[in-house]
Amino acid sequence: MEVLGQLRSRRDNHKPVRMNCRDRQLTTPAGLALLWALAFPAVSMAEDSPLICFGVEPSWGVDLTQAGSAQFTAPGAEPVSYSGAATRNELLKELVWRGVPEAGGDLVVFLREAACSDGMSDTLHPVIARVSTADGRFLAGCCRIPATVESVSDTPLEGTSWRLGSLGGESLSALAASPRPVIARFEAGRLSGFSGCNNFMGSYSVDGDSLAIGPLAGSMMACDEDVMAIENALHAALSAVNRFSISADQLTLLTGSGTALAFTAEPPPRLGGVTWEVTGYNNNRQAVVGLLGDSRVTLSFEEGTVSGHASCNSFRATYSTDGSRIEIGPPATTRMACPEPLMEEERAFLAALQSAVTWSLDGNILDMHRADGERAIMAIIKR
Repeated sequence: MEVLGQLRSRRDNHKPVRMNCRDRQLTTPAGLALLWALAFPAVSMAEDSPLICFGVEPSWGVDLTQAGSAQFTAPGAEPVSYSGAATRNELLKELVWRGVPEAGGDLVVFLREAACSDGMSDTLHPVIARVSTADGRFLAGCCRIPATVESVSDTPLEGTSWRLGSLGGESLSALAASPRPVIARFEAGRLSGFSGCNNFMGSYSVDGDSLAIGPLAGSMMACDEDVMAIENALHAALSAVNRFSISADQLTLLTGSGTALAFTAEPPPRLGGVTWEVTGYNNNRQAVVGLLGDSRVTLSFEEGTVSGHASCNSFRATYSTDGSRIEIGPPATTRMACPEPLMEEERAFLAALQSAVTWSLDGNILDMHRADGERAIMAIIKR
């Protein structure tokens, strides 16, 4: 096979690097492996991810479905079993499986999570593989997730909040400092989430491992240029998605053009452990309003008790949850007297809080709704 002769320019301040694959140091398996590691730097798979890797021209196979072992097959040769393990090279941003047989040299498999075409069909696979053998061969191919692994994943596509980790092999460094991650959630044919600057929503349909996402709509805030570039790329990629796969808590979405989106399941949301700063409440006149001037309203949920500051007085009430359902008891308050605008705000906020029957979290935002569907409370994590 023709080995890559020119490395792609890294998206930083470094200049593109040119290397001649005829150079003696780069025609060894180790040299070719170095070329691969430098050219394709992103992978986010777990070290024990089960995979079946294969090549078409030439035909070869590596079975990585059993932890601690691999089986290599090639035309005209008996299968060879290897004992080994995968390690992550953080410097080169890759996952490498290395194994040794009872006799002979090492087998090294370099793995990168990205859309991979086998060149013989329209099927896209979620992992690119390069294999270095002891006899000097350097082989290229794809890996697929075994159907038995995908079907027994404990993490469903629907009802899970998926946090974006990479888009087309690019990490989201522009959003690393953001307090709110990029999230996608699939629920009963409706896709919703946050794409870095704006919330978005749309429709979707699933047929086996095929996934079709309809046109996306959402808010229209403007943010920094690098964040908007990622948001626009995400929307374009989501609209072109045609397949998905789930392994453990990892979701991979693939587009027809080969772009891969890698997500990780977010842990279940928790109300407790933080203080929430209220930004809006329902005034019971069909409007959600903000707070007065320097008014301060907070919420803390701990062991069946919600407490905080309600504009003028401190308050406390009981609460219970069942999934996304919540029931809040009558609040008790201290007896301070404040100017009437603050007292009116306090009464309206406490009434809105007690009217809430559902809750949800979107990043660092708490959203509570009444039985009639109207929003009751909006809050963010206090910093």
